[in-house]
Amino acid sequence: LNHLKETVESVETKKQPDGAFEILVKKTVSGTDSAGFHWTEKVTLFGNGVISVQNHVEPFGKLPDELPKLGVQFVLPENLENLIWYGRGPQENYPDRKTGAAVDVYHSTVTAQVVPYVRPQETGNKEDVRWVALTDAKKKGLLVVADSLLSVTALHFTANDLDKANHIDELTPRKEVFLSLDARQLGLGNASCGPPVLEKYAFHPRPVTFEFVLLPYEPKMGRLQDVARQAKAWAKR
Repeated sequence: LNHLKETVESVETKKQPDGAFEILVKKTVSGTDSAGFHWTEKVTLFGNGVISVQNHVEPFGKLPDELPKLGVQFVLPENLENLIWYGRGPQENYPDRKTGAAVDVYHSTVTAQVVPYVRPQETGNKEDVRWVALTDAKKKGLLVVADSLLSVTALHFTANDLDKANHIDELTPRKEVFLSLDARQLGLGNASCGPPVLEKYAFHPRPVTFEFVLLPYEPKMGRLQDVARQAKAWAKR
């Protein structure tokens, strides 16, 4: 699955009676061995600037017994450096490494999310995220509100950058911000010096549905916490 290819099967558009515009995309995301995912994405654009995104993913073919993660990724401008989230933190945390990370509202930066492991690897994830915002120096930016809970990572590196580097000095940060919104991640386990991930933290290929709302944010709209609470209702206007 290191070389996924996306093929769009169909695109349907429909204007709703309330003026909202709906785009339904059906695509196949496949690897090199006729295995991958049938992906249905419904994007609804509302007149107030809110965007609702619904994803349904069905695995097919002979996939690995465990998946590292499954979700979507956005490439955002470099000026969205400030990271605020309501979820577990402040340190990185994973499905089997989150008991010591309390749920709260945290403020940090994208640059600070990288843990300087000697050998670069998956880093900076946050579990049980209810909402996350990326803002610029004027506190304007993008707010993402989960329908349920998401795993979220914001870095100046792609997963491929981390995978290719054998030592931390081989990493060069990119200007862009790579925001990953994952329905679920595989636990870390302890395979480096012990047993693999426990079954309850495993992520086997199975149908997955996840939703989130996107909206532009600026301070005059109110506190992020308050705007996030109202976002789902705004998506229904």
